[in-house]
Amino acid sequence: MKTPEKFALKVKDKIRAQINSATSNKHLYSQKDFLYERKGPWPQPSPVHPWGESPAVIHVPFREVADWWLWIGLRYMATLPLAPFYCLKAKIIPGLKEVTNKEFEDLLNYSMMSKFLSDQLDEEDWRVFSDYNKDEREWFIVDLDAVRVVKTFPGIYASASKTLLYKEGERFIVQAIYIKDTETVFDISEDSDAWELAKYFVLQGGALCATLVVHPLLHFPFDSINAISKTSLPKEHVLFKLLSPHFRFTLPLENAVLNYKSSLLQEKWWMVYAPYPGGPAGLRDLLVEGYKGIKGNLSYPPFSYSLNSPSVEGKYGIYLKSYYEVFYKFVSEILSDVEDGDFWITKWSDYCHQHVNDFPNGSDIFKGDTLVRAVTTYLFTVTVAHATDHYNYGILDKRQVPLRLRQAPPKKGDKMMKRSKLVKAWDQMKYSMADNLFFSPTTVTKLIDANYKFKCPRRRKAVITFKKDLIDLDRKLKKEGIEYMPLNKISASIQF
Repeated sequence: MKTPEKFALKVKDKIRAQINSATSNKHLYSQKDFLYERKGPWPQPSPVHPWGESPAVIHVPFREVADWWLWIGLRYMATLPLAPFYCLKAKIIPGLKEVTNKEFEDLLNYSMMSKFLSDQLDEEDWRVFSDYNKDEREWFIVDLDAVRVVKTFPGIYASASKTLLYKEGERFIVQAIYIKDTETVFDISEDSDAWELAKYFVLQGGALCATLVVHPLLHFPFDSINAISKTSLPKEHVLFKLLSPHFRFTLPLENAVLNYKSSLLQEKWWMVYAPYPGGPAGLRDLLVEGYKGIKGNLSYPPFSYSLNSPSVEGKYGIYLKSYYEVFYKFVSEILSDVEDGDFWITKWSDYCHQHVNDFPNGSDIFKGDTLVRAVTTYLFTVTVAHATDHYNYGILDKRQVPLRLRQAPPKKGDKMMKRSKLVKAWDQMKYSMADNLFFSPTTVTKLIDANYKFKCPRRRKAVITFKKDLIDLDRKLKKEGIEYMPLNKISASIQF
């Protein structure tokens, strides 16, 4: 007769065999060894744009939603009463501020807008700037063509634009601006009202493309990796322990942004925190432009999961590359003894490959340092790359970088209305509220405090070294004048 203990052991072994039929004995796990017992979140086609946006994770576990509401959602609710204060402030200090040519150039050189700098000028770029000799200088473009899909509200304007620059030493010098809606080129030598207005349209386009075209690529494609890792990796696996401190708050946040009726992307007139110039259809099209790319436009390739440090011009690029290298060193040490062909990593890679463009599959993940680079990209992106974009955008003067404009795009000879009239108090109130709630970072859990829960002494030592390297890099960059975000404010995950 079988004892209850033997019967229970036999049942447990049978479950393990069903779950782990392709693994060796030392890799056996039961359902209880997985977060959410392998019933956790999983990506699916986006409900709004199933063919135009990255897969979405809309079935978020209740405990993650509750955790997000406790630490983040309630702060949003508590901030809403600030709207009258921001409206009063906008009435007392109305309109926009002057943007000098140097300030305009600095924003394109040194802020997160330097991400738009590209030396890949295509046929359309040279068509609009045909008066300039393509061989005369080392030319660059800031192409904000994605703005063309925005459908503005009555009385509010936006326009796609292109800015031509050339490189002189380490600085990019502005030469001309093309405003697409009026098909007009303005040269910097033209000291006119129309030139001043053109600069505002470029900065507005930069704000739109920064927040809804480029930056979302640091958010939504990475949700699939978050969900797949939670559901497919055993909790005691080294890869799960390495990734898991960087999961918290992300999936409820992303779902709220993409699918809640109260999201600022819905842009209803009564939303005191929704600052964009048009309605939800055009705003969601901006996300599609970023993810799918713009055909024939070299500045807007389709999203591809990168295995390299970001390629960004100037100091912003140096900052990002420096942090990427610290993460690469850390991940290399943590995963140095992972066996080639590890079953769980192979399956994880195959799952991610199905949902994330150009993520390496289970056959390729163990080639060279591909695994290290794939994991480095994830950790670096959801921490430093994401948080720094928010921090840098948050400190920009919103009276110089508008999201709404109340004058039509300029033609030659146009007079600009008073700066106090270019935006209304209502516009600036919405912008200030959005900045407080969404754009400026509010860090709950910090990268420097991440707890990886490794038991192996070598890996625990690697974590100590990693955090020391982060502190040393923070100090080094400050000395070099390349401080884009203080280390102690960088978040451990996407949580704003």
